[in-house]
Amino acid sequence: MSVLHDVPTQQSPAPAVTPPPPSPRLVAAVVRGQRIAVPCPSWCVVDHSAENLADLPDLSHYGRRISLAVPQFSGDPELVLIAYMAQWPWATDEHEGRPYVALEACDSGDVTELGKRTGRAFADRALAHLAAFAALVDQLPEESA
Repeated sequence: MSVLHDVPTQQSPAPAVTPPPPSPRLVAAVVRGQRIAVPCPSWCVVDHSAENLADLPDLSHYGRRISLAVPQFSGDPELVLIAYMAQWPWATDEHEGRPYVALEACDSGDVTELGKRTGRAFADRALAHLAAFAALVDQLPEESA
């Protein structure tokens, strides 16, 4: 028989536990021929171990590219609105090492760097444009099969 059998059990409410934000994975990178461990965000698709960088500030992260294939008269689609996540973690530019969305209007290599506010503003304008495009298409007569 337990000594505590007549003592009512007290159940304290479980404290609210907020899980910590996911930490970046550590991956191997090569800087001046030396392998080092660097944090790498989950969206990055770069094989940092395949590069031999001159300096740590040369290390960059890039995500998977997305694009929209627009049909052309020639039959070959043109890729437009090419976007991907990017980050230069040790940069001292206007992003101060923070990630941003890189956006190319077409596959020209001319990249605009968008932060959260400017990226959301562009996405809103693009959605409005697509809604207007859909309205144009809806005005067309039905095609026969």
